[in-house]
Amino acid sequence: MNFNLEENIIYEDNNLLIVNKQRGLLLQQDGDSSHESLDIIVGDYLKMVAMPVHRLDKDTSGLCVFAKNKKAADEMSKIFNDHSQIEKHYITLVNGAIEEDGVVDAPLRKSFERKKMVVAPIKSGAKSAITKYHILEKYKDYTLLDVQLLTGRTHQIRAHMSYIRHHVVGDIKYGDYKVNNIFKREFGFENQFLHAYKLKFLAINGPLNYLKNKEFFVNLPLELQEILKKLDK
Repeated sequence: MNFNLEENIIYEDNNLLIVNKQRGLLLQQDGDSSHESLDIIVGDYLKMVAMPVHRLDKDTSGLCVFAKNKKAADEMSKIFNDHSQIEKHYITLVNGAIEEDGVVDAPLRKSFERKKMVVAPIKSGAKSAITKYHILEKYKDYTLLDVQLLTGRTHQIRAHMSYIRHHVVGDIKYGDYKVNNIFKREFGFENQFLHAYKLKFLAINGPLNYLKNKEFFVNLPLELQEILKKLDK
C-alpha cells in the first residue's frame, strides 16, 4: 500500500496530529511487521512512538487523531470518552429505505461464540451504546447517512445498523451477503462503506481548550463518490 502521510495531514500542532487514513490501512501494528500500519508511519514522521487516541477499523477511512506527548494523549482520551466535548460523525451507505432520522439505543457486548458485537441486556454484561443517524440522500434501494456516535463501543455503527436491518454496505462481518455480492459484482467493491468524515470539538476543558469550536472535515474518498453517482435515486 502506498500511503503518503504528508498529503493526508489535516491538522498539526505541538500536541496533536490529525490524519486522513485510507481504507485498508491498519491503524495500529497487529504484531505482523509485514503489515503496514498508520501508527508506524506516523511514528517515523514524528521520530517517536505514535499514540492514537481512538480506534478506527482497518477498512474504515477517515480522520484519526494522534497525540505527540503523554499529557496530550491523556487529555484527548478524556475528550473522546466524554461526548459532551466532541462530536464524531461518519458517512455510511446502508441497504434499504430509511424514511426519517433516528436514534439506536441498544447495549452491546462481545459475543465470543459469534466473534462479533451483539445487542444484549445490560445485566448480561453489555454496555450502553447510542447511535444517532441523519439522512443525507435517499436512493432506490439504499440510504446515505450521517451517523454520530454518542458512545464509543467497538464496531458500534456496524452492529447497530445490522440490528435495525439496515446493514452497512460491504460489511463482511455484520452486513447483508446478497447486498455485498451486488456491490462486488457491479462496482468491484468488497469493503465496508464507512468513512469518518467529521470531528467537531465543543466545550473543551483543560490544556487542550484551544480546540474549542474547531471542526475538521474530509470528503468521501473518490472511490465511494463514484459508487454513489451510479446508484439509482
